[in-house]
Parts: sequence; C-alpha cells; structure tokens
Amino acid sequence: MAELMLGAPLLWTTVLAPVVAGAACLVASGRSAALLAGFSWALVLTSLILLAPLVYSVDAPAVVVDPWYAEVPGLGVFGLMVDGVSLAYAIAIATVSMGVAIYSYRYMEHRFGELGAVPRWGVYFLLYQLFTAGMLGAVYSINTVLFYLFLELTLIPSFLLIVLYGYGERVRIGLLYMVWTHAGAALFLVAVLIIGLATGVFNIYAPGVGYIVAVERQLGEQLAYLTFTLLVLGLGIKMALLGLHVWLPYAHAEAPTPISALLSPLLIGLGAYGLLRIGLAFYPTLWTAASPLLLAWALATMIYGGLMALTQTDIKRFLAYSSVSQMGYLMLGLATGNYAGLSGAVLHYVSHAYGKAALFAAAGVLIVAAHTRDMNEMGGLASRLPYTAAAALTGFLYLTGIPPTLGLLSEYLIARGLAEWGYSEGGVFFTASLAAFMVAVAVSAVYCFVGFRRVFLGRPGPAASRVSAEPSSMAGPTLFLALAGVVLFLFPEPLAGPVRAVVGAIAAAGGGAG
Repeated sequence: MAELMLGAPLLWTTVLAPVVAGAACLVASGRSAALLAGFSWALVLTSLILLAPLVYSVDAPAVVVDPWYAEVPGLGVFGLMVDGVSLAYAIAIATVSMGVAIYSYRYMEHRFGELGAVPRWGVYFLLYQLFTAGMLGAVYSINTVLFYLFLELTLIPSFLLIVLYGYGERVRIGLLYMVWTHAGAALFLVAVLIIGLATGVFNIYAPGVGYIVAVERQLGEQLAYLTFTLLVLGLGIKMALLGLHVWLPYAHAEAPTPISALLSPLLIGLGAYGLLRIGLAFYPTLWTAASPLLLAWALATMIYGGLMALTQTDIKRFLAYSSVSQMGYLMLGLATGNYAGLSGAVLHYVSHAYGKAALFAAAGVLIVAAHTRDMNEMGGLASRLPYTAAAALTGFLYLTGIPPTLGLLSEYLIARGLAEWGYSEGGVFFTASLAAFMVAVAVSAVYCFVGFRRVFLGRPGPAASRVSAEPSSMAGPTLFLALAGVVLFLFPEPLAGPVRAVVGAIAAAGGGAG
C-alpha cells in the first residue's frame, strides 16, 4: 500500500482536541460543558471525514502517516497513522462519543440528583474526554508500546467514572474492573516487550518501510508460543471472551449509563483491533494453527453470552451479556484468518458500536423516565416512549444482522469467512462450525427480540405508569446513534473499501483463504 505523509499533525490534533476540550470543561458548567464535549468530537469526526479522501487518493488505498513521529531508543517509532481499518474504528469512536456526550447532559443531571451530589460537570466531562481520546489514540498507534500506553490511558478515567458516578457497590466494582483489565494489559505489555527485546520489533507499521508482519520467524519456537499465548490471553481479557469475561457484566451494568455506552461497544472491541494488528499479523503461522481453538472459543462465547442475556432481569446486565456474545462474533471473524472473516470482524465492530450504544442509551432513557432497570416491571412502553422504542428496535437489528443496518453486511462476511475456513479444513469442521454458528445466531435473535418484547410490547407494566413524558434531549441522541449505521448500510463502500485493502494484505501474509 502507498504511504502518504500529512503536511500537518492532523492525527495528533484529533487526539489532543478532546483532551483540550476536557480541560476547558473544568471551567464550563452544565449544558455548556456538554456542548463543548460534543463540539470537540464533532471536530474529530470532521477531521476523519477530511482524511477519508486521502485514504482513497491513489489507485490503491493508502496509509496516511502523521508527520509528528520520533524514534524512541529501544522502543521503536512513536507516531500515528490511519489506514482503512483504523479509519473505520476511529469513525465509530468519534461518532458514538459525540452522540453520547450530548446525551450525557440530561442523564447525568438525573444521576447527580440520585447521588444527592452537587453537579461537577467539569470533572465528569474531563474524565469522559480523556477516556475517549485514549481509545482514538490506540487505533492510530503505529507502535505496540504506544498502543499499550493509549489503551491504559482509557483505564484511569473510566475507573474513576465508575467509582464516582456508578451504581451499586461502585467502588468494589470499579476495583474489579481495574484489576481485570489492567491484568490483561500487563500480559499484553509483557508479550510485546519480549518480542521487542528478542527481535528489535516494536512497530506495527514503520514509516517508509510498511506493515510489520511474521515476527514469529525471528522469535524461535518457544518464545513465539509464549508471546502468542500472552497476547491472546491479555487481549482476550480486554474483549471479555468466555472464561475471561467475569468483570464485564458487573462493570458495564453498574457504570453510569453514558459510560456503559462507551465501554461496551467501543473499548472492549479494541482487544480485537490489537489481535488483528499484532496477534494475526505477527504470528500468521501460529494463528492458522490455533484457528480451530480460537473458533471454538468464539462460538462458545457467542452462545454463552446470548443464553446468559436471556436469563437477566436487569436491563443493563442484559445488554452487558449481549456484549460478551457480540465479542464472540468479532473473535470468530478474526479466527478465520481470511479476507471475508477479517473484513466482517472490522465492520462488526462498527455495527456493534452503533447498535449497542443506541441500546444502552435507550436503557438510560428508561432509567430516567420510568425510574427502573427491572425488565419485569416493564412492558407496553413503546406507546409511552415511541422514539426510544424505535431506536432500541434498530439497535437490536444491528445485533441480529437484519437490514437496514450494517450488521447484515458484517455478519454475512463473518459467516462467509467461516464457511471458507470450514471448507478448506474438511467436511467435519465445515458442518460442525456452521451448525454451531447457526445456533449462536438463533440465540442472538431470540434474546434480542424477547428483550424488546419484554420492555416495549405487550401489556403495560408498573413502569409505564411512571412515564410522564419522553425526554427529547435523550431520545434525540439515541435515535442519532441508531441511525448512523443505517447510513453506512446504504453507502458502505467509503468504509468497506479501505478495510478490504488492509485485511486483504493481512490475510495474504497469514495465508488465509479468500
């Protein structure tokens, strides 16, 4: 792929703009802070839209590199770049963060009242902006250590947001969240430091050189197995895959709802980004050998998360377990190691970002308007909260892969990638993997539409009598989040085209099918 060097540090500006805005929020108050936070992310999104033509500016999609980069002795090149994959992630992060920032004002006004606390908007939005800026920096990073640093930048503000504004035993849950996710990051860091010390490779992409692939050849068998295992486990914790998911239902359910709308669809998917950029690219042979185990893990995660969602009565825990299931979809696409599956995994991150953000935002409307999280008290709320119901239904369509949402395209590509992998492995693998996939998709459809029915359809429950009006300042951003991915379904090529070029190169390096 061609490389284009920006004439100005636009990528660093998009990372620093939210941080500067967050600092400005400390002196703003109330609606001013919410608008300032939303405006900063509108600037970030505008910058990404301006960058998109650069990715298309040559015959083949390009890698766009920020001119501010430096060689750090012993740690490689610290800098930022954007290509088709990072652009897709960054657009999702910026769009969702902008919508949730505006949504936050009315919700957090309600939450401050519940806490009996003086509203400290500056502190809230400073932490919010630092959290989201860290995610953006992570997907731009061209260096494994820099990726780790940005990923850890998300940890402290998100921990504080849970502890200061969360529900239930928020201090204990915040500590649970910090310990688990920091342990995952630590395993990842140990892996990349061993790789770097053994091979001198710290870069994911090197300006003037290109993507770094197949590092396993330089490591030797024992170190390759060790570092590969540490990477998969560390990033598997970040993704909350089955067995490593213990922290997620607590943290995402008890975080303040705007932060749940960032944690669940955006942050945990960065583990999949790291596995694509580092796990699969650095270890193409090992990845291919481990594919059957990774596929089985992904399918088990999909089914387990969906079944657990069905058993929940708390709407936020219901959505949290749904996120566990959806991370299984991402892992399934990555595990195939082929062009279709990898493309589907990247697009499913975007689809899940919009769908799950809309669903958590809808849950927040229910908390503010109906004063409950208990799904047993709900029912018949579509007539009282029509815009919220429409947004929630659209959110569920993303998760089940039904048009007109981007989920149709992402799930089709994941299914195609799985079929290609199974066909290349032989009849038993083909039959067993597709049968398990169909079960997982069926479970997803059941929990989504049973959940929608329990909340919005049927006989009105006690919660319906408590709804006096639909809060438009929350319903508007919720609808925005739900409809953003519909636009991408109608016009997918600007997003999907550059993604195909990048994952095609990675799949070719890994020997993936298709």
